[in-house]
Amino acid sequence: MSNIFIAENGKIRTYEDVELVEDISKIRGNKDHWAVIDKLVEVWAKKAPDDVEAMQINLEQYREAQTDKKFGQTQGGGDQERRFTLSFPKTLMMMIRTQYNTDELPMDSKFYKEFAKRYPFFKVAQKV
Repeated sequence: MSNIFIAENGKIRTYEDVELVEDISKIRGNKDHWAVIDKLVEVWAKKAPDDVEAMQINLEQYREAQTDKKFGQTQGGGDQERRFTLSFPKTLMMMIRTQYNTDELPMDSKFYKEFAKRYPFFKVAQKV
């Protein structure tokens, strides 16, 4: 038996992808956006293990470059300093944006603070 499904628009999807969409739709209908994001983070980590590994390496490099580990201060060039608190993979952000537009879920500083608390894997600074 084949493990693919051809959607009405002609795109080829696996049954796992179709089930995932159904799962996310159920979660989205019954729970808050953090439950959906939990599922998306889980799926991102499962489907992109190379990205997860690359992310770990990048985070280690970012942390080593910090001049203040607690608050994430880094040299930005010259006398300029910047605060680097969180590394957010584009793929994961796009997955979230497929579910929530900017009006439904603004990705503002409050969102990123909560994201860092819930998913410390993505934190660069100790204190966000």
